[in-house]
Amino acid sequence: MTRNIRNFRKTLDAVAMNNEAAALAVMRAADRIGDAVLKEQLFNVIQRMNQDAAELRVVRDHVV
Repeated sequence: MTRNIRNFRKTLDAVAMNNEAAALAVMRAADRIGDAVLKEQLFNVIQRMNQDAAELRVVRDHVV
């Protein structure tokens, strides 16, 4: 594995971890919001962020 590929895989991992950390922060904030519509929108964002993180990990596993 070349250095560039290792760096690319590390970057994909870092972005996935950042997405998951941000999703947790948004989830904590959404739990404190009384507006049901806004809360639902935030939960949709959380779901997309976690899905993106999962997809980044799949891509990372396919980078050789």
